[in-house]
Amino acid sequence: MKRSSLILPRKIESLQVLRFLGAMCITLYHFTGLQGDCPYDFSQAVYLFYMISGFVVMFSTRSPDKRKYFLTRRLIKTLPLYWGLTILTFIAGLAVPSFLGYTPTFPQLVKSLLFIPFRRATSKAGSALRPIVGLGHTLQMEMLFYILFLISMRISHKYRGYIAAALAGVMAVIGIVFPTDNPVIHFYTVNRYSWFSFIIGIAIYGVFTFIESRELKIGSRAVSAIVAVIAAGSCVPVFISGLPVWYSLVMFGVILTASLLWSVSGMQSPRFLVKLGDTSFSYYLMHQYIVALAVRLFAVNGPSVVNFAIAVAVSALSWGIARVSWYLIENKLAVFLQERIIKHG
Repeated sequence: MKRSSLILPRKIESLQVLRFLGAMCITLYHFTGLQGDCPYDFSQAVYLFYMISGFVVMFSTRSPDKRKYFLTRRLIKTLPLYWGLTILTFIAGLAVPSFLGYTPTFPQLVKSLLFIPFRRATSKAGSALRPIVGLGHTLQMEMLFYILFLISMRISHKYRGYIAAALAGVMAVIGIVFPTDNPVIHFYTVNRYSWFSFIIGIAIYGVFTFIESRELKIGSRAVSAIVAVIAAGSCVPVFISGLPVWYSLVMFGVILTASLLWSVSGMQSPRFLVKLGDTSFSYYLMHQYIVALAVRLFAVNGPSVVNFAIAVAVSALSWGIARVSWYLIENKLAVFLQERIIKHG
C-alpha cells in the first residue's frame, strides 16, 4: 500500500467541493425548507461554511508574513460584490417595494454596508435581523470573526488559534449568560452554534498540524475507505429536522476532516466541482434572488418532479451568472485592487 506523509497541500481543492455542496444545500433549503413541509433542514449547511472559515484562516496564515494583509485581502474579496448587490437591492426596493416586501431606508443601507445588524421586515418571518441582502447575515458573522482573528494574531501569531477560539467562546457565552434585545449584541451572540463552528474549524487545523509535526504516514486506500464510509453515513442524516444541532456540528466536523484527508492522500477532486466551488461566494449571495423569482413565477410549493426540474434549471442558471460574477469581480477586480492596495500600500 502506498503511504505518504500527512501534509496538507498548498491548495486544498476538496474544500471547494465542500463549498459547492454547502451552497447546493442552501439552495434546497430555499426551495423546500421555506415551504414548511420538508423533513430536512438544509439550512444547517451554514455551520459547515463557518467551520471551513475557521480552518482556512488558520491555514492561510501559517507563516507570520501572511498576517500583514489578512483582513485587507478578505475585504477585497468580499466587499465589491456584497456592496454592489446591497446598493442594487436598495435601489430596487425603493423603485418596487414588493421586490423586498418593504421599503428600505437610507440608514438601513448604511448599516448593511458597514455590517451593523438591524431589524427589518421580511416576506417570510415578519421581521428579522437581516441586512438588505438577506444572506449577507452570514457575512456579518464572518467579518466579526475575521476581526477577532486579526486581534488574536496581533497578540500572538503562534497562539492565534487558541486566542481566536477563546474569543469565539466568549461571544457564545455572552449570548447564553447575558441575553439582550439590543440588535447588534443580540445578532452576534444569539447563535452560539455559529461560534462553536468556527472553533471546530480551528481545532481541526490544530489536529492536522499536530499530526504533521509527528510526520505520520497514511495509506491512500485507507483514506479512500474512510471517505466513502463517512459520505454514506453522514451526508443525509445530518440534515434531518429535529435532530440535535450538536449532531450536525459533529458530523460536519467529520466531513471536513474527511475532505482534508482526501487532499492529503493526493487524490484529485473533480475539476468541474472545484470550479463551481470557486464561485460559491458569488452563487451564495446571488442565487436567492433567482430562486425567489422562480418560486413566485412557478408557484413552487413542496416536492414534485416538476418542481425538482425547476430547481435544477434555476440552480444551473444561478451558477452560470455566479461564474461571470466571479470572473469579473472576485477574479479580475480583486487582482486589480490587490495590486493597487497591497503591493503599493
